[in-house]
Amino acid sequence: MGIEIVWTKKAVQTFSKRIAYLEEHWTEKEIFDFTARVNEYLETLQTQPLMFRKSARIKHTHIGVIIKQVSLVYRIKPKSKTIELITFIDNRQNPKKNKI
Repeated sequence: MGIEIVWTKKAVQTFSKRIAYLEEHWTEKEIFDFTARVNEYLETLQTQPLMFRKSARIKHTHIGVIIKQVSLVYRIKPKSKTIELITFIDNRQNPKKNKI
């Protein structure tokens, strides 16, 4: 087992938005594939939290691409030994909209 993962309220909301988008525009297979990919990503994150690109602006924060349209922003909290999921961002949006 690795580091504990904690979802922030914003992470839950933005994940739900991504699922809602898939429900409107895609099939159940794509929803299943996306959630499976997120689960695989989180498992990797628990064992290798430094694997993904480090944010240049915010300390202990990393950004990883889950699929080409969606990335996850997360923070490593070394003192509490947790990973805090901050938000899921849509890579197709204007970067100014993706405030962290």
